[in-house]
Amino acid sequence: MDEYRKPGLLESPNPADRNNTNTSTGYGPHPVTLEDRPLFDAAFATLKQPISDSTFACTFMWAEALGTTWAEIDGHLCVFANGEDLTMLLPPIALPGAEGGRLGSVIGACFEIMDAYNAPRRGVDRSRIEYVSDEMLERVNAVRDLRLSATPLWSDYVYDTQRLIDLGGGDLKSKRHARSKFLRDFPEHRVEELAPAHVPACMALLDHWADHADETHEGETNDTHLGTDILRRKDRSATRRALEHARALGLSGLVVTVGDRLAGFTLGHAISPLQSVVLVEKTDPDFPGCPQLIFSEFCRRSLHAHPECNAGDDWGIPTLRFTKQSYRPTRLLNKHALTRQSVMQTSTNHVDTPPAPRHIVANAPAMKPLDSAPTIRRAIEADLDALVDIEVESFESPDEMFTRRQIRRLIANPRANVLVAELDGQVAGWAVGLIRQHRTGCSGRLYAIAVRRSARGRQLGRRLTVAIERGFVEAGARRAYLEVRANNDPAISLYRSLGFTPIKSMPAYYGLDLAGRGIDGIRLRKELAT
Repeated sequence: MDEYRKPGLLESPNPADRNNTNTSTGYGPHPVTLEDRPLFDAAFATLKQPISDSTFACTFMWAEALGTTWAEIDGHLCVFANGEDLTMLLPPIALPGAEGGRLGSVIGACFEIMDAYNAPRRGVDRSRIEYVSDEMLERVNAVRDLRLSATPLWSDYVYDTQRLIDLGGGDLKSKRHARSKFLRDFPEHRVEELAPAHVPACMALLDHWADHADETHEGETNDTHLGTDILRRKDRSATRRALEHARALGLSGLVVTVGDRLAGFTLGHAISPLQSVVLVEKTDPDFPGCPQLIFSEFCRRSLHAHPECNAGDDWGIPTLRFTKQSYRPTRLLNKHALTRQSVMQTSTNHVDTPPAPRHIVANAPAMKPLDSAPTIRRAIEADLDALVDIEVESFESPDEMFTRRQIRRLIANPRANVLVAELDGQVAGWAVGLIRQHRTGCSGRLYAIAVRRSARGRQLGRRLTVAIERGFVEAGARRAYLEVRANNDPAISLYRSLGFTPIKSMPAYYGLDLAGRGIDGIRLRKELAT
């Protein structure tokens, strides 16, 4: 945080003047404190369709993990996050009484602030505004001559509160059975309101939950290739802050205990007369069925006055996405990221999310003789047409294909190793390997392979995998991971022959088929020789 206050960026105003309206030349970052709640509440109260991110409790609990600061610019609340890039966590929100017609100039001032920080680091193209609701997107679209591009992010999942209480109906049968099993297996359990006396046990359970998840989900990444262990560390920090300040934040909470052990806890609050939000839910994996019980009981005891329950988004994590979808949301609240591109996209139906990791190297005929030795090289932008053609040829559903934009981003991503295989001068296959940093060093992830049908059976999949693995070793990775559909026997056989070992089954990791059955995946791991 100190780095972004260095002289030469923008001068900070006197802290005593923090309630004064600032301008783009008088920006001063203020840390988010409990004393700021009235200001945030006043801004958020102007929203007709709030999302889970547009609450003071959410902003405050995540402030340390995300390096959050705020400024008031021309009567607008502007919230920034200082991670690898300086970004905005929310679009500027007009405070009551603010002069109309200022949104465009405030957004311009915010981009100037972000650019000043990002330019000498990773470039001004990293400046962006995140977590933009449909309501705020409409406000931005109404600003003349403001040319921004809106890229969909993950959506909030909204449920019918009464359905969560009852867990009724055939589509929630498995949840109902899990809750009933917990009640049978642990008849001595107790459900109580979360009180300060429970906080130490909640902190201990939080650490146990994170350690168990790190082991269970080892090697997992989200849709943007960020390791879920990194997300968990931030989540743990945010949850600790929420527990420490629950009363001051106006949060209600629930704990479930079995004997002298805490089995789970949850925190949430109302964000409108219509809707409540669940901010935290953590349970001990030693008590199966506790997630279903505590979710249902929290709705019954604390959230029943609000017809809808918002459980937040899925962070782009496939396993979390499946869990949230399995509770059958009644609707989704779209969220977007704004960047300075050519045109503002107003469609809320298209989600530019990379497909789940997938591998098309199989179902090939017998080995064909090579007309010439294949060439493996780094992909360049001139390969885009060929790679898009391979995607269209290899996958039936658009949801499974990488788009031209996604492929271009992968080629430009410094953490991605995008390789192509050429036969007789023609691109016949491609593969993507991702490097990610974590607490114990770095690891590699084989993200995708696709090979033209006409070139299958020529060991291109094997050659691409070996080349990607070589890149992992050169980057210092100790382990390599990949996910593959559980029914893709030829691909699994290939990876086993290269030294990969299955470490985890992932129910419905690839979503649901047309009959509503889960498409399962398998995670494999290989220890790399360094």
